[in-house]
Amino acid sequence: MKHFSTFALGFKANTLGAGIELATPLSRSFNLRAGVNLFTFAYPFNIDGIDYNADLHFRSGQVSLDWFPEHGGFHVSPGLVYLQNNLSAIAGVPPGQYFELGSQGFTNSVDDPFNGTATVVYPHRIAPMLMLGFSNILPRNGKRFSMPYEFGVVYTGDARVDVKLNGTACTYEGCFDVAKNPEAQKDLQQEIDKLNHSLKSFPVYPIISLGLAYRF
Repeated sequence: MKHFSTFALGFKANTLGAGIELATPLSRSFNLRAGVNLFTFAYPFNIDGIDYNADLHFRSGQVSLDWFPEHGGFHVSPGLVYLQNNLSAIAGVPPGQYFELGSQGFTNSVDDPFNGTATVVYPHRIAPMLMLGFSNILPRNGKRFSMPYEFGVVYTGDARVDVKLNGTACTYEGCFDVAKNPEAQKDLQQEIDKLNHSLKSFPVYPIISLGLAYRF
């Protein structure tokens, strides 16, 4: 098959979101492929008594080179991904409820409830990717339709968490403004460090993809 002699359009669902991609052959053993992915959803969770109502926004574009070592469906696909992924969350604790920052316990104020925001940012906008897959989006046997499926990883680096808090919290020593109290800010930094330490265990983002493609 000659290079750029035909094209295929694919639609896929993967862990980066819903995607669309375009591919063209470079030779019998190689395809060039590019696509975009979109993914948005809400995810509530609780850590140390603090409720986070998170919104995740995944936006990415990718380009990859598909190598078919045996000229069949199995392929190895190195590539690059442009990431605009972020997570933002509203943080809060029900009035009068217990929560923790670092190793210190607090009780939330009833009159001026504790609240805040949290964000997660990935360090790299452009990240390397490696995928393994089955089925060729550009079948060499003359078929028009294919159902490619793949799995692999993107090296995103360690994501970083930042948390900003406001409101009044209480201990047995009394109540104070969290944003203005040095000890509370120290405890908050311990909490942030603990969250970032947990994220260091996940410097890669897994990708599982299933699609449907049509060759023109």
